[in-house]
Amino acid sequence: MNRLRLPAPPGANRVRRRAFPAAGLAAYLLLSVALPAAANAAAPGTSAPVALAAEEVSHDRSLDIVTARGDVEINQSGYTLYADTVSYNINQDMVSASGNVSLISPDGNVVFADYMQLTGQMKSGAIQNMLMVANDLSRTAAHAGTRRIGDDGQQINELDHVVYSPCDSCAGAADPLWQIKAKRVIHDEESHDVVYRDATMEMWGVPVAYTPYFSHPDPSVKRRSGFLFPTMGSASNIGTYYTQPYYWVTSPNSDVTLAPMITTDDPSILIGQYRQNLPDASFVIDASGRVGGHVDDSTTTDSSGNSYLVEGGATNRGSLKVVGEWDVNDVWRASTEFNAVSSDTYLRRYRLPHVNDYQTNRVALEGFDGDDYTAFEALSFRELRNLDDAEKNPYALPIARWIHNSDPGTKGGYWTTQLSTASLTRTDGNDSYRVSGSTAWTLPYIAPSGEHYALTASLRSDVYQVNDYVRLDGEKFTGATGRIIPEVSMRWSWPFASTGDYSTQVVEPVLVGALSPNGGNPANIPNEDSRDIDFDDTQLLATNHFVGYDRVETGPRATYGVNWNAYVHNSPSVFSAFAGQTYRVHGDSAFPDGAGLREGPSDYVGRVRYRYGKYFDAFYRFRLDQKDLSVVSNDVTATFGVDPARLSVGYLKQDYSTRSDFSTNSDSEVEQITLGLTSRLSRDWSFNVATNHSLAAGTGGPLSMSSRITYEDECFLFQIVGVKDYTTDRDAEAGWGVMLQLVFKTIGDTGFSL
Repeated sequence: MNRLRLPAPPGANRVRRRAFPAAGLAAYLLLSVALPAAANAAAPGTSAPVALAAEEVSHDRSLDIVTARGDVEINQSGYTLYADTVSYNINQDMVSASGNVSLISPDGNVVFADYMQLTGQMKSGAIQNMLMVANDLSRTAAHAGTRRIGDDGQQINELDHVVYSPCDSCAGAADPLWQIKAKRVIHDEESHDVVYRDATMEMWGVPVAYTPYFSHPDPSVKRRSGFLFPTMGSASNIGTYYTQPYYWVTSPNSDVTLAPMITTDDPSILIGQYRQNLPDASFVIDASGRVGGHVDDSTTTDSSGNSYLVEGGATNRGSLKVVGEWDVNDVWRASTEFNAVSSDTYLRRYRLPHVNDYQTNRVALEGFDGDDYTAFEALSFRELRNLDDAEKNPYALPIARWIHNSDPGTKGGYWTTQLSTASLTRTDGNDSYRVSGSTAWTLPYIAPSGEHYALTASLRSDVYQVNDYVRLDGEKFTGATGRIIPEVSMRWSWPFASTGDYSTQVVEPVLVGALSPNGGNPANIPNEDSRDIDFDDTQLLATNHFVGYDRVETGPRATYGVNWNAYVHNSPSVFSAFAGQTYRVHGDSAFPDGAGLREGPSDYVGRVRYRYGKYFDAFYRFRLDQKDLSVVSNDVTATFGVDPARLSVGYLKQDYSTRSDFSTNSDSEVEQITLGLTSRLSRDWSFNVATNHSLAAGTGGPLSMSSRITYEDECFLFQIVGVKDYTTDRDAEAGWGVMLQLVFKTIGDTGFSL
């Protein structure tokens, strides 16, 4: 076999390298990439060197034709061309390849053909009986393809009698699950349009959709204005609806999406989104609104249990969300989030996206400089549930903090310093202003015996200015107050490992002792950010079991517990457990009655987990009353089974109040169970059902139910999802919904929801 390197004469185009996953893009790849690439690989058409191998290479000098015959292989710029015969007519600038032609591109796409020919510096050409297998295993076939110069001098690529499908054809099946056929596909390289003539979609060989014409931009166009897939559905609150989005490219760095939502039983709304990218910043604006509508008179209840009338009438409704981020420089980053909505139930009523049942407005400036972190924030909140008086929601402006961690010293000790401030004001209620500072020195040590020690000495100071604060005893206070708290703590642990005939076990006792003066929570300090106390194993070993700044745990106290892990040899079984308790020498009335952390020994808390590979996983978190070991809190989750059937169970029971000074937690008992079943009936079919029920005495009942049936293979996704919501909030009533989703992989998706 002869091998030679051909020089690269000037005037030829360089190969374009792209990967295209969609049906409509196959024509672009075949015509504007495959044909030029074949020519470049078959002839010396670029400045890159060409490696040619063939059984025979001849040069007819009279006609100036170079011909390679017999197992021809040509490599250039990552492309490999195989053919029985390849010839290059230098005078006519014509490249042709025939006989078992195949072209492999660097991105893994493979093109097969009976014959390829290009002329005129690859501006014109033809290909016959073409098949392309893309790197995603989708296939495109065409009877013929041409490459020519258009009427306006633009490059035009055409495919005739095109068939595309990403589906695997089953043995014995004549047709794939779905395929697209088009009489002609035309690609204009100047306008970057791909146009289809007489296109038909078939499923199992049966035509299901036809269009005489449609077009889309080629893959070199990242964005283009036009209509997007619509959404249709029905909901009990608004009736049948139809949403038709339109995408508008306003500049290279910005775009707008407008989507009118036409409804039958409620006023229609307009949904919009604006996105903007700047050199060092970006922001997104989401808005929606309606004009007109009517709300009936209704009766509602405030957080104190008092009923009052809400007058109805004509209403305008809307929402606004702005999210932005700005990289000021290498150290500082600014961000913002602003939310506004005309009524609490508007987003849920129209099924508009919202993550939580409350809204947060935030402006922040953060600095990251080595071991220092600095942050300035301004916050405000809005509750969307029917729970509280909006005038009592605080405005936090400013909130600032600075944290510094020093480098370890020669003995390993390091310093942690924090400064923070918070200002909270209300339209109706108390105001508070806080300045806090703390510094701590920590010395870790590992003894030769394997014992782990960590000694920490800290000093903390908080200063408050309070206006109109109603204390827990009912007295109102206005003035300055504060506290200074020194503390010394020691943490000790000693892991032991033991390997036996059947398992390896690790046991680690842990002890944490802390000493600080009693009385660190004066009655004149309001509790704004330390209201949630959920005492469990995750925070047992902390020296301060309060969250936030406004409450701090003080006095002599000790925490002890044991970690245990076991690993079974030659088995996927893994056991782990932890249990412990805190002991307080003196009581602390700052803890709510149900917290389990008052004088003497606390409640017992712990966790147990067992895993057996992917077949079984059970996790149990508990809290037991220290007097009689009665269960105060249970949290169980478990999944077991294999792909044909996998069951999940969740159970939560809490019988205590952790926020006794917060009126929204009047019902302390929570008991819920969640059940789910997932089954994979075959490689392609699966279904899932789930339900969530409240088991609380007197108020129990279903909370939500859902089900899903899915068919998914390499080219198609069919899914039906049903949801039932039993929660009603004012004019956002409980209801059900059904969504049908069809996804034709590589070309798009559509859906219908009820």
